[in-house]
Amino acid sequence: MLDTQLLVFKTVAEQKSFSGAARVLHMTQPAISIHIQNLEDYFGTRLLDRNNRHVSLTEAGRVLYHYAVELSRLYDEARKAVAEVTGKVKGKLVIGATLTIGEYLLPRIAGYFKQRYPEVDITLEIANTQEIVRRVLGHELDLGLVEGRVEHPDLIQQDIYQDELVVIVPPQHPWAERKEITLEDLRREPVILREKGSGTRQVAEEGLKKAGLDLCALKIAMELGSTQAIKEAVEAGLGVAIISRLAIKKESRNNLLREVRLQGVDFKRSLRVAYSRHKFRSPSAEAFLRLLLSKEAFSLLD
Repeated sequence: MLDTQLLVFKTVAEQKSFSGAARVLHMTQPAISIHIQNLEDYFGTRLLDRNNRHVSLTEAGRVLYHYAVELSRLYDEARKAVAEVTGKVKGKLVIGATLTIGEYLLPRIAGYFKQRYPEVDITLEIANTQEIVRRVLGHELDLGLVEGRVEHPDLIQQDIYQDELVVIVPPQHPWAERKEITLEDLRREPVILREKGSGTRQVAEEGLKKAGLDLCALKIAMELGSTQAIKEAVEAGLGVAIISRLAIKKESRNNLLREVRLQGVDFKRSLRVAYSRHKFRSPSAEAFLRLLLSKEAFSLLD
């Protein structure tokens, strides 16, 4: 029980709130409060100062936090050492992914990983790039798969897949039989974009800007937080859109959508795995990372 209480205490200290710790540990807030109260009773002193929004460590809390971090590191090393000796990869693995990766790339890879390591319980969580990075840095996620590059000294990023954005139109659109369109063509059409904070939008915006066209010069018809919603809006003739080629494989095969290139614009991008420099990677996280960095993982997409 003391081990659990120390883990809860360490997480509250790092998240600076009971609600944040509850989210990271997948516990209720009252349960977090009970663990902290029991730990304070055990040591006979207050460990945390509470106010309406945040908590902070008392002097005694700062001393205990140092030992909680060290004990957590030792437990992690012990688990990893035992896993290496036994060859067993098991436990929880929490992976975050942006919408495009989470819908069109990750499910097959996660399914393949689960077949190889059936004792690993995988949780997949979907959000935009900014939110995934925030949660990786907050140690809420073991690994994050993102589309846009984010600079942060505590973040390690590695390329895992080369993707490309394309302009999509319905089959009846005048561009449907064209291989390329110009920037001026794009300026005249209503355009449907992903929401701000999306990696797809970031890459589209950067590619257009390098070619000399700002987003504000486009006729933006709507901004949507779902790739599927964008595809359906394009199919309905509400505008054209710029999305990942990964996302339209099925629609291209069934002639529901057509893709065209934008002349003079480089929409190529690297999809990346991101993880915290300071978070211990469990054997299951290490195994998933190895799979992502291998060619084996992406042969599943062909």
